[in-house]
Amino acid sequence: MEEYRGVRKFLRDLVEGQERNTAQLERIGAAMEWRWGSEEESGDRDEEEGSEDGPGESQEGGTPSSTFC
Repeated sequence: MEEYRGVRKFLRDLVEGQERNTAQLERIGAAMEWRWGSEEESGDRDEEEGSEDGPGESQEGGTPSSTFC
C-alpha cells in the first residue's frame, strides 16, 4: 500500500510540473507573438536586425545564433 501512495504522489507531482511548464510556455509564446507582431506592424523588424534572415539566424550560414533571446 505504501508503494502505491509513492507512485500516486510521483504521478501527481509529474502532472503538476507539466501544467506549470505548459503555462510558462504559453506565456512565452504570447510574449513572442506580441513582440514580433508589434515589430512587424511598425516595419522596424528588418531594420533592427539588419538582415532579411528570420529571428535567430545569422547572415553567414542561416543557422540559429546563440545570442538570440
